[in-house]
Amino acid sequence: MPPHPSPPRWISFDCYGTLIDWQGGVRNAFRDLAHVSDDETQELFEAWERIQWEKIQGPYAPYEEILWASFRQAAEQFGYWCSGFAGEAFVESLGRWKPFPDVNPALIRLAPRHRLAIISNVDRRLLGATLRQFPVRFDALIAAEDARAYKPNPAVFRLALERIGCPPNEIAHVAFGAEYDLRPASELGMRAIYLNRGGQPLSGIPVEAEIRSLEELVALW
Repeated sequence: MPPHPSPPRWISFDCYGTLIDWQGGVRNAFRDLAHVSDDETQELFEAWERIQWEKIQGPYAPYEEILWASFRQAAEQFGYWCSGFAGEAFVESLGRWKPFPDVNPALIRLAPRHRLAIISNVDRRLLGATLRQFPVRFDALIAAEDARAYKPNPAVFRLALERIGCPPNEIAHVAFGAEYDLRPASELGMRAIYLNRGGQPLSGIPVEAEIRSLEELVALW
């Protein structure tokens, strides 16, 4: 991939699904807490993801509540028994979900060259627990709790631009999610980078680059 001529001052990242393997984290939690088999975890994950998406479209509620409720609802939908503390244990498991293998080596190389930010659909307490998984310090952290709204609501990205304090074309936003992240970021003038680990086609959203791992991000500029 040829280098791009103008490096951004800032690189912002979606967190869960882009930096953190949230699908693996959710699957492990369902295996541990709802005692489902490996074969059943994908169907349960898809149900949980759909329920979670529906909940963040409604009136704002803390993400801890959304996590708890979506876990219980998905498990009950498939008839799985969970102990009384399983919902709380699911919420707390988020801080132990691991980064993808390419993430930390890339962050170490990017940190001296760019200012780094996270823009995430979670509460600050949960994001704080996840930060222990990374070897670098992020220069800005924007959580849905701060905006009282969830991506893809553009209010989250407007708040990020306000806090970062530079023109949107000086920020490259890296994400795997087209609707959650790439579309609203691009519409506000940020430089969208599609992290396409799964090889899924993207249409209708202008992006500056498409990469398969964060290792490729290091070589873009």
